[in-house]
Amino acid sequence: MKSQRPSIDDLLAGLPTDVAPPANVWPAIAARLDPPARRSRHLLLAAGVAGAALLSSVLTVFVLEARRAPAPAATVAGAAVPAGQPADFGEPSDPAYVQAHAAMERTFRARLAGLDPPTRAKIEASLATIREARAEIRQALGASPSDPVLGRLLQSTLSDEFDLYDHVVRSTEPGQTRT
Repeated sequence: MKSQRPSIDDLLAGLPTDVAPPANVWPAIAARLDPPARRSRHLLLAAGVAGAALLSSVLTVFVLEARRAPAPAATVAGAAVPAGQPADFGEPSDPAYVQAHAAMERTFRARLAGLDPPTRAKIEASLATIREARAEIRQALGASPSDPVLGRLLQSTLSDEFDLYDHVVRSTEPGQTRT
């Protein structure tokens, strides 16, 4: 005697159609479907640096407007500097710093070249904004070389540039895993 076994179609038809997967399964699936987080970090970095540079530029304009009257002469590091004349306003000149900065910039440029074009363009635009802000601050310091706010702004733009280099270098390290 043969036993009556249900067909596969009958077994499948008997299965529930609205079974939800366990809660711990979906995050792993969603992570695989999500576009690479690395790209979004670069975009966030570029936007943050651009925002900081913009804020720095706006503050520079504000300070310049508040100090329209040119100073006849001031001192920078104990030396007299006529108003409007360029001077070295504290950019590091220590040979070890200059060498480290050059090495960091070379690594930054090499890693930047490996990024996709839209991300690279945004980071390069952020770097250009930082450098433009620094040039504006240096020009303002020419008119008011002893202004402590402008001095701090200059140091801030130097730090912003280095932070941009550092973030790109760290986030593009070979063998880094995405989280």
